[in-house]
Amino acid sequence: MRFDDLGRLDLNKLLTFLAIAEAGGASAAARRLHLTRSAVSHSLGALEAQLGVALFHRVGKSLVATHEGKLLRRAVADARDRLGSALGELLESGAELRGPVRIGLFVGFSRFRLAGAIEAFLRAHPRAPVRVAFGPQAWLADELLAAKLDMTLSLRPTREQTPQIRSERLFEQTLALALRDPPRRGPLDFAAVSRLPIVDYYQSDPLIDRWTRHHHEGRRLPRERLRTFAGSTDLALELVLRGVGAAVVPEDLAEPYRRRRELAVIHGPRAPLRDAVWLNELRTARRSLAPAAFRELLVGALGRAPGSAP
Repeated sequence: MRFDDLGRLDLNKLLTFLAIAEAGGASAAARRLHLTRSAVSHSLGALEAQLGVALFHRVGKSLVATHEGKLLRRAVADARDRLGSALGELLESGAELRGPVRIGLFVGFSRFRLAGAIEAFLRAHPRAPVRVAFGPQAWLADELLAAKLDMTLSLRPTREQTPQIRSERLFEQTLALALRDPPRRGPLDFAAVSRLPIVDYYQSDPLIDRWTRHHHEGRRLPRERLRTFAGSTDLALELVLRGVGAAVVPEDLAEPYRRRRELAVIHGPRAPLRDAVWLNELRTARRSLAPAAFRELLVGALGRAPGSAP
């Protein structure tokens, strides 16, 4: 048979042949295909006649594939699998996405960053709800390993805890000191910062300590300057705006308020202090359509140049 004669082959006969090869005989293939044994045998005979080769050795009541039969079985099985996969993608691409999408965030993550991505996703896919959970990194990793979350965002790559998780750097943020009333003269030195009331996030690991150690030769503020622990970026920023104290926040989140002169942003005397935010997922997880679509939108919304607004 020449290559240009392939169009004359009957797809049903090829699939019947494949069923015989996989089932091990005509009778078993007939049961699988809900056909009579004679119909299956007739289809096989017609295919062999058209191809001009024997596809099976008849050994008693058994059928054993010939060399040509083995070659054709591999080719037809591969074509069937590829066609099934392509048809599945076509059907899914035209279907309405349904959720849920389950994302976990470290406690201090700003909901302002995520709100725009969720809004855009829900406008496009109203039947795919987004469920957000906040928690410490260890808890988020456990929930991810238990397949209770589709993805998490963290300040450290979760792959450092377990090789079952893959981590991708999503974006970087510059951390700056925000306060409502700007300094009256010159940059703030450590003594001036030490006189400020401070709003922070976690009592166990104040972010202001990282900032002063980075910019002021490893020094830390007196503990009595820490007035309250907000637990989230958004609440810390709101407390700064209300004059409760100064706080270290992502610079781009404070920038709109700085432009309106509602607060001042202090960068510090050294190179900016930066944090990376990581996107974490199970290595073996097969993303369903809704989480895959949300992930693509999230990377596009947040995965921008360092310091850029979401």
